[in-house]
Formats: sequence, structure tokens, C-alpha cells
Amino acid sequence: MDRRTLSKPLTDIVHLSGKIWRIGLSLWVFVLLGCATAETGPLSDQAGGVGHRELLQHSQNRNKKVELFWTKPAGDGPYPAVLLIHGHQEQVRSGGESFFKLGRLGTLARRGYVAASLSQPGYGNSDGPPDFCGPFTQEAALVAIDFLRKLKFVRPDRIALYGYSRGAIVAGMVATRDAKVAAVVLGAGAYDFFSWYPTPLSGIDYNIRMEAGVSPEAFRSRSAIYHVDKIKAAVLLLHGAQDERIPVRQAEAFFEKLRANGVAVTMKIFPTARHGIPIDEQYREIYPFLEESLH
Repeated sequence: MDRRTLSKPLTDIVHLSGKIWRIGLSLWVFVLLGCATAETGPLSDQAGGVGHRELLQHSQNRNKKVELFWTKPAGDGPYPAVLLIHGHQEQVRSGGESFFKLGRLGTLARRGYVAASLSQPGYGNSDGPPDFCGPFTQEAALVAIDFLRKLKFVRPDRIALYGYSRGAIVAGMVATRDAKVAAVVLGAGAYDFFSWYPTPLSGIDYNIRMEAGVSPEAFRSRSAIYHVDKIKAAVLLLHGAQDERIPVRQAEAFFEKLRANGVAVTMKIFPTARHGIPIDEQYREIYPFLEESLH
């Protein structure tokens, strides 16, 4: 048999072996990097502030983790605490890490709050799948609140929630499930899935169908407007009048229902804002509200 006849298969085998080795090495590097991002311990934000990452056990499945970032003021406290809950992240699903890296937690800590941010299931290093603000995500937020309450430098009766977009849906529902939450800031949220769906955007509709379903039970378990009798916290609603994703009527109707049920509620409508209310404008409302509600 011609030597060249043998060399072709042998060359292919060598090339294939090399390719398999490179793929295996790439996967191993990916696993190592993934593990590195999930390590707990001290972290630094863009301003050099120090924070911490925790990986907590989910209450419904102890094999799944809930990622939480937190930082605190200097001193022993005890201090009030604020838990931030992010909205949907399309490209990079960094979860609660974005609040920390951008210095949002550090800013709150300098104002005298223990500040924390949650990664919703399916985002950051919190195990999913996401359930579009449903019971599994709400339980993750409750796990984070329980962790904060047990810290010796936190005042357990002075915990506030801030949620934006999806985060507002989650925070609103958590306030109906935890009567000890002292204050809730809800930005650009939906509070009645029955009147919101179908939404103005087909992509949101698709995510709702895939993650939550469209049953009455699914909608009710995500619609805080039907559970206002359980809300004991002071509420601040923020919404853009030109919101193209969640119509401003969601906030207006929720405000009316909260007020009718005797909840201490304030609403700020931003006349020219769309779904993304400028952060500086938000915090001009948030800081006085937190000061009044938590001190």
C-alpha cells in the first residue's frame, strides 16, 4: 500500500486530537473562570469601595444558590438596610453585581445604610431558571432579606427594598409577603399582569409566556395590586409618563389601590421619561423617602 494512503488518515487523527485537546482546554478555562466569578469574599467597586459577595442557599432548593452583594458604613451600627433588585438584563446578565461595580451600594453606605443587591435567579451567579418575577424569584429576595436581618450591624426592623422594572415587580410582591419590610421604592414596574398583558413589546410577551406562562394563577402571583391588604410598608412609586414598556397607568392604578387601603404611598411621575428614568432624578426622590421611612 502507498505510504501516502496511510499518511492522510494519520494526519486527520492528529488534527482531530489537537482540536479535541484545544476544545477541552477551552472548556476547562471557562469552568475555572466561572468558578472564580462565583467566589465569595471582599470585592472592590470602581471607586475603591469594599464590598462582599455571598452565595446563599435558596429556600426552595438547597442545591441552588442566591447571589448577594453588600457593603456597610464604617462603624458598628446598627444601621438600616436597603436591598436593591435589578431589572431584566439582555446582553450581560451580571445581576446584582452591576449595582456594586457602579458604586451604587457604596453611595448608600456613605449615607448610613447597609446596602445590598440581589442577583435574580438566572442572572449573575444566582441559579435559575428565571421565572419572570414569580415565586422562585420572590423567595430568593426573601432569603436575602433574612440574611441581612441576621447581621449584627443591621436594624432588622428597618429594611427597605428598591426594585426597578422586573425588580419592581419582585419588590412589590415581596412587600406583600413580608410585613416587616419598612419601605419599598418601586420604579417603572408592572403591578397588574391582567391589564398589562399583552404588553407593548412582543419580546416581553415572549419572556412572560416562556418563563411564567399566562394562567390566572401565574398572573396573580406576580400582581401586587391584588394583595395590597398585606402591604404594611411605606411605598414610593416612580414612573415615566412616556414609558414604552410598562404604561404609566400601571403605577397610577396601583397608587389608587394602595391609598384606598390606607397604605402610606407617594407617587412621582416624570413627564418626559420613558422606561429608563434618569438615575439622578430617581435619587432626588429616593433619598428623602428613605430618610423619612428608615430613621
